[in-house]
Amino acid sequence: MTANSAGEPPPQPQAVVTPLTRAAIFLVVLIGPQAGSEQAVRDLLADLPALTRAVGFRDLDGFLCCVTGISDTGWERLATGWPRPAGLHPFREIRAGARHAVSTPGDLLFHIRAARMDLCFELAMQIMARIGGSVTVADEVHGFRYFDDRDLIGFVDGTENPVGAEAAGAALIGAEDPGFAGGSYVIVQKYVHDLVAWNKIPVEQQEKIVGRTKLDDIELSDDVKPSYAHNALTTITVDGDEVDILRDNMPFGAPGSGEYGTYFIGYARSPATTELMLTNMFVGRPEGNYDRLLDVSRAVTGTLFFVPSQPVLDSIGAGAAGGGASTARSPGPAATAGDGSLRIGSLRGEEQ
Repeated sequence: MTANSAGEPPPQPQAVVTPLTRAAIFLVVLIGPQAGSEQAVRDLLADLPALTRAVGFRDLDGFLCCVTGISDTGWERLATGWPRPAGLHPFREIRAGARHAVSTPGDLLFHIRAARMDLCFELAMQIMARIGGSVTVADEVHGFRYFDDRDLIGFVDGTENPVGAEAAGAALIGAEDPGFAGGSYVIVQKYVHDLVAWNKIPVEQQEKIVGRTKLDDIELSDDVKPSYAHNALTTITVDGDEVDILRDNMPFGAPGSGEYGTYFIGYARSPATTELMLTNMFVGRPEGNYDRLLDVSRAVTGTLFFVPSQPVLDSIGAGAAGGGASTARSPGPAATAGDGSLRIGSLRGEEQ
């Protein structure tokens, strides 16, 4: 991101555009109704950068970071006096036959990442120690990197994620909403896979469903790839140019209970891009030509959050009212960009 026309430095984003890590915790919470809950959360937001540094100092090669997102309901309770970001609204559920992209509640998202799970775990524990009496946990998922960047369905699929400046351009708000420049929108969904049913599908048909070969991760040619392939339906083109989002998905599972899945998390400068991808998947393009992965995978959560720039998040934590574009400006470099992950699948790209 570059300085604006007035010569001001760009607002410093949160750690949205960062290299991938081996471990992550996705923590979604609801602010409680009791008095003082909002203030307890604001106090945490104000202290969270220092708290992250303190935990991360235990292993400087662990690259611990935390991205905080606020939903439309959370914004109403925390961002007193702030205008609403242009694209912030409740997650829009999608129903099409047996397929259902559910909308589930959540006021705050903490996306915690590190090279080691113990760093993620410690920071999550410190966060809950601060606000546990003021929130309830709506969802908590511990993600991990699986073998050679594969999802639990056995595919690697993430080579198409943007990198470098293109990643920042895809994920971070610019001049279209100057008061919130440097921010981002993130949609999260937890998908649970029926691996028994999936493993009964012949590999050749699995490859057509995903749109890539299973062993060597080569994209199928257009004359072989069906129009319902996952990577075909999640490719969005506007005026001849592909519009990207930035993904940092991770597999998760609990063998004892037979739960296996993928946590989808997609950052974008506008939620409309991700929403169109989901519409193509669940409804189809054209209608009825839906993503066949959904025959064996179901979404059990779905929430949209706004990720403020670091100065805006600091101001919300301090209880300061919004003051337009100038309030959101603060010196500081944008986060370092890294490779992305598969669309609704595993990790891919440079590791922290």
